[in-house]
Amino acid sequence: MIDGARCFSAVLRRPRRYLPLWLVALLILIFIFIFVSTLSHPQPAHAQDIQGSNPPSSSLRGTVINRVTREPVARALVYSQDNRFAIFTDDQGRFEFEVPRIEPSPNISKGGRTFYNRSFNGSFQLMARKPRFLESGNSTSYQPPSAITDEMTITLTPESLIVGRVNLPSSNQFDRITVEVYRPLVRDGRQYWAPAASATTRSNGEFRVANLAAGTYKIFTDELLDRDPITFDPGGQLYGYPPIYYPGAADFASASAITLEAGKTFQVELSPVLQPYYQVKIAVTNIGAESELNLSVARQGRKGPGYSLGYAGDSSIEGTLPSGTYTVEASTQQGQPTADGSVNITVKDAPLTHVSMSLLPRGSIPVNIKDERSEKGRQSVGSVRVGNFSREAKADISLQPADHFDWMGFASVRLPRKAHDNDLALDNVRPGRYWLSVSPYFGYVASAVAGSVDLLRQPLVVGPGGASLPIDIVLRDDGAAIEGTVEGMPAPASARGTAGAGPVPMAGNAFVYCIPLPDSPGRFTAGGISADGTFQLQQVPPGAYRVLAFDRQQDQLEYQNAEAMSVYDSKGPVIRLAPGQTEQVRVPLIFIEE
Repeated sequence: MIDGARCFSAVLRRPRRYLPLWLVALLILIFIFIFVSTLSHPQPAHAQDIQGSNPPSSSLRGTVINRVTREPVARALVYSQDNRFAIFTDDQGRFEFEVPRIEPSPNISKGGRTFYNRSFNGSFQLMARKPRFLESGNSTSYQPPSAITDEMTITLTPESLIVGRVNLPSSNQFDRITVEVYRPLVRDGRQYWAPAASATTRSNGEFRVANLAAGTYKIFTDELLDRDPITFDPGGQLYGYPPIYYPGAADFASASAITLEAGKTFQVELSPVLQPYYQVKIAVTNIGAESELNLSVARQGRKGPGYSLGYAGDSSIEGTLPSGTYTVEASTQQGQPTADGSVNITVKDAPLTHVSMSLLPRGSIPVNIKDERSEKGRQSVGSVRVGNFSREAKADISLQPADHFDWMGFASVRLPRKAHDNDLALDNVRPGRYWLSVSPYFGYVASAVAGSVDLLRQPLVVGPGGASLPIDIVLRDDGAAIEGTVEGMPAPASARGTAGAGPVPMAGNAFVYCIPLPDSPGRFTAGGISADGTFQLQQVPPGAYRVLAFDRQQDQLEYQNAEAMSVYDSKGPVIRLAPGQTEQVRVPLIFIEE
């Protein structure tokens, strides 16, 4: 067969006088025909094309609804977590995907690398989002059963809002002030306050804080110095607006909490009061020339956010504050020689300049572990290695700040510094109050004390320079066992039939929690629930517990607060465990609304 492209090229190389126009047009048509014919018969590229079989697919259908009103949400984007599928819902909130069902095939090894077969037979997550609804936490796990058509529902939670106005005098009406919003979070069963959002007022004083989840919040204004160009005198008395905490409190602890419902708007009005501000200068000793400081300023005895000073970089802390008594704390930034300092100051209608603060290096707290475990428990000891250095690994030990506003004051056991370095110590511990966290690799913590302080129930107080008594920990492995069954677990897809199977709770989502009763020597214990509704917990410390089962993991469960846990008094059985005992228990499943 004559190669069309070569023929066409040869003809074009002839002198122009031998090439009639009709022949040029004919050759162009022939070339186009040959080129298009070649494209219309591509060579087989995949094995499944050669076999002439296409994988079957299933139609995955569902609806996106408003969690509060249960109404369909139109024009919401539904997408898979791996971004393979994406589609908008229609006016009725409905969506539909064609999900290919690929038969499993063996992994392929080529050139020393393994290429894993990707199949849609496994589970994946579908998520949804839309403006004015929360941006996270809206997903449904999908586990394809043998059905051809699956129906599922994804809920979108409408955002909550805090809107309002900060009232400033007319002379300052164009000043913009920052509004801070905090919410409580839970760490190891204990509550602490953390920033949730912030907003800056418009020129008319109005503000809007959006995309908030339902829950409890506190709100306050930042400080604002008066810079009215008409009245401002650089050499005269300074004025400013101290923080004001909703509804009109002078400190964070006294502020009223705001309870937001899903999809609701809370109105706030704040009216800061103009007060004289005075210069403050605190000399800092024992600080390196290149060091930087993290600072916190709070009303004495009323720790919380709102007030501020700055580090000038010349061994002094400077700024302005209104009259009052304050606690100023300083610590060197991470990566620098660790040191901390604190000083109480009183500002009383005049500048304060003759104050100093001394930084002290952080200390170390020795940790002693008494191992009372059986021979089997002792054999479970692993090792920690850092290069050529090593030590026995019996438990993970750390300190977590007990202060509601401390998010950085954590301390952990130092790494080994020599071979068989079994001398444990918590390094770089800042002054403050801490909860001790001990997680044995096998067994349980029978006791943990510092002197006469029971660290399983009381915080450890660390003084300046890390001053503290050694921590003594006792490990045992004669704990109890719990074998349980959870009532109310949804049946798997195969047991519920194929029609309208929808999303199936995946194994590992449901959790069981053993909550120690007040004054019980027990310790909080948790574990997963298998798909058939059974669970086993080993080495549970002796004591009295309420057993609770939830349909999903509860990261914000305030189990250290007896008052907060009282709402679950009728939700699970109470058991009492003795050393070595095995207890059988049946627990109802608690469904948590998304």
